[in-house]
Order: sequence, then structure tokens, then C-alpha cells
Amino acid sequence: MKKLLIVFSMALILSLACNNEDEIIEPEVSEDSIVFPFDSRNNGKFFVIYRNYSDNTIPITLVMRKSTEVMKNSQNYDFCPDLLNVRNGINTDWTPINLNLPIIPEDNVENKNDHPNLVSYTLPMGTYVALLMNGENCNKDQYHIFDIKTNDAMNSDQGE
Repeated sequence: MKKLLIVFSMALILSLACNNEDEIIEPEVSEDSIVFPFDSRNNGKFFVIYRNYSDNTIPITLVMRKSTEVMKNSQNYDFCPDLLNVRNGINTDWTPINLNLPIIPEDNVENKNDHPNLVSYTLPMGTYVALLMNGENCNKDQYHIFDIKTNDAMNSDQGE
């Protein structure tokens, strides 16, 4: 009976530990572009490992443009004038999520199991822009727009 209880307990622990359905997204960051694998998501709870295959650390910023609503036609909007202000530290109505987050080159990551470019997000509904911070000018390759379409991540029982 005792052995059965131990085996059952171990099976339960393993099933709970291995039943991690959290999604890890891997955007690629380079000196002149940032690419996310999506333009919109329903749930704003996800993990990101920013991948930098260059030789230099690249600072990025994630900002929220609109909260509690998704901006219509956000993929077609030219954000460059506002993003140049964000880069230059000019006060805008944007909400910074990560400001000047240094993305370490993959070759410099000592422990892949404790990745320094891993970020956990729990984002409310809104329109977000991830942008490179080192650019002199601005073009569409230097930023990526995505929309979070619901507030599901903010509900503790639905966001997990």
C-alpha cells in the first residue's frame, strides 16, 4: 500500500510538472531588425527568449501604444515619428514595458537553461511596439507591432 501511494504521488508530481503549457516565443533581434512570429494574440501571457545572433548586445524597448483597446489598422500605421521620440527620451503618451532591455548575443549566453534574454509577459489588451533603440533613423524593420486582443492574461485563472 505504501509503495502504491509513493508511485501514485510521483506520477502526480511528474504529470503536473510536465504539464507546463506556457508558450515560449523566440523573436529574432539584429542590428537593424526585430521580428516577432505574430502580429496579434488573444492572450497576453507568454514567455519570450529574444534571440540575438550578432556579435553585439542590442538594446530594445517594448512600449504600449493603446491600453484597454486595440488600435484599428495598427499594422498599417507609421509609428516612426513617435518611436524617434521614445528613442530620444522625449516624453510621450506611450507606456514603457521594457526600456533599453539589453539583448545579449547567443554566443555570450553561458547557461542556456538560465537564458538572460528570457522575459515573462502578462500584458493587458492593447497595441504594443517592440523597437530597436540604436537606430539613427526609423524604418519598419526596426520595430514590430502586435496587438493583444483580450484581457485574459489579467485573470489569474484564465491567464495560466
